[in-house]
Amino acid sequence: NEREICPGETFAVEETVDTDLCAGNTYTTNTLVDANPPNGDSCQATDEYIVTQNPPCDVTVEVTCEDSEGTDCEDIEAPEDCVQDLTYTYCIDNPGPTCMEVTDFVRTITPPGGEVSILGLLTAEIGNPPVICPPGENAFDLPICVSEEVSTNLCTNEKISVTTKITAAPPNGDMCMDTGMYMFTVPTPAPTPPPTPGPTP
Repeated sequence: NEREICPGETFAVEETVDTDLCAGNTYTTNTLVDANPPNGDSCQATDEYIVTQNPPCDVTVEVTCEDSEGTDCEDIEAPEDCVQDLTYTYCIDNPGPTCMEVTDFVRTITPPGGEVSILGLLTAEIGNPPVICPPGENAFDLPICVSEEVSTNLCTNEKISVTTKITAAPPNGDMCMDTGMYMFTVPTPAPTPPPTPGPTP
């Protein structure tokens, strides 16, 4: 459409375009204006506007711990058997709005310390590569939880901490991460009853 514009005059036009800002795309808009003054040569003006939108990334992880009877590790009483298997459960959630691939998933149990990868637990549960989408877009429910059993001495009367770190990234986007921690104190061992004295001669 043609419109006359006089010296010193400005005008603007607008349009609305539906755009997926979670796709991680770069959007380039180019515009071209042709003008023809009366009795003169035509002229042109061009401009370009570029928008690069990193898709949002949001991942969360929580840690829980139970003994073989389902008791929360914080509530374990002094055991008769010191060495027991504890179950650590790591639950991952993706609040949205983009799908993410988990690139790193590790945990550290102190003592004894030392970082251990638990990414294999996740790939065994949801496949490889481990992609987690927002609620309703997965073949599994969220949060997705994986567990491991760790033999633990409950008669040391010391604090045990379990920390986990997860890193994920959406397509064409920056990574995000979250950490979780669970801490409890192992109870004092049950006292050993004194030996029963023998019969008096």
